[in-house]
Amino acid sequence: MEFWSKDDYFGLRIPKERIEEMLKYCLVAAPNETGGIIVGKYTKPLDCAFVEKIVGPPKDSKFGRTWFNRGIDGLQDTLNKLWKRNQFYIGEWHFHPNGEPSPSDKDKTQLKTISKSEDYNCLAPILIIIGGNLPDCWNIRTFVFPRDDNFQELIKQ
Repeated sequence: MEFWSKDDYFGLRIPKERIEEMLKYCLVAAPNETGGIIVGKYTKPLDCAFVEKIVGPPKDSKFGRTWFNRGIDGLQDTLNKLWKRNQFYIGEWHFHPNGEPSPSDKDKTQLKTISKSEDYNCLAPILIIIGGNLPDCWNIRTFVFPRDDNFQELIKQ
């Protein structure tokens, strides 16, 4: 799947296999929320991110029916190994069971913080949200949170 901002300035490409991985994590977690991080690469002009790996919830994550707090246990080691293969942190993903795939105020705050953090080194993190009733009725929406701009939805092409 491919998603782009209305102005074609930001893009995201997600292979079907990566979406299927997220859906598997969601099915296991349902009826609770879940999530993790997105790892990938950018095009040379840095206008499009390619999702190469989905990382599920770390063991120290906390969750409930309407909330998810991603933990950090083991993430740095995973990211260090992937970095050696030129794969980088590009954002976050999570699941809203029986809900809309819309970012909450907490989601917006978290991604804006990540965009400004030197620890993440990600100037425009991506947020992927899956919502709905699995396995049959679900929807996916994607967003980008550029450091010096308001967030934008990336529209499926």
